[in-house]
Amino acid sequence: MYGGSMLDGLRILVVEDIPSIRSLIARLLERLGCGDVYAVGNIADAFTYLDTLGFDAVLLDYELEHENGLTLVRRLRRDTAARNHDVSVIVLTGHTETAVMQAAVQSGANSYLVKPVKPDRLGERILDVLSARIEPRPGDDPDAPDRPDADTYWVLEG
Repeated sequence: MYGGSMLDGLRILVVEDIPSIRSLIARLLERLGCGDVYAVGNIADAFTYLDTLGFDAVLLDYELEHENGLTLVRRLRRDTAARNHDVSVIVLTGHTETAVMQAAVQSGANSYLVKPVKPDRLGERILDVLSARIEPRPGDDPDAPDRPDADTYWVLEG
């Protein structure tokens, strides 16, 4: 869905250490209609934005140059007073191992996508994750912790 408004008005933060991939993801999001796309190369820069702006979602590389991207998710989820404590986080990575997917889920990520991912699939996954957070599934316990169970996580291969 190019040139449309699949992600109209959303504010998304991209955290990817490889400049060409970071730029590609940002351009894809803009083409899918994102209102605001912020793109950074490391966790410190990510928190510069996360501490000051509200985001609808974070697209996070699993393996950053000097750090594991899941560090960001753990820190967000641990600090319940943080502005973006419950922001939807989608981990993007080239890793296909089950252990990596489980680590992402256990850290508090909402979804996991295997690179490369097709543009429409990326947009659909963002919408799915946001919908899952807004509309609880039938039978969900309203007093349950603010973290979906494993049934709400998806793995997409390009």
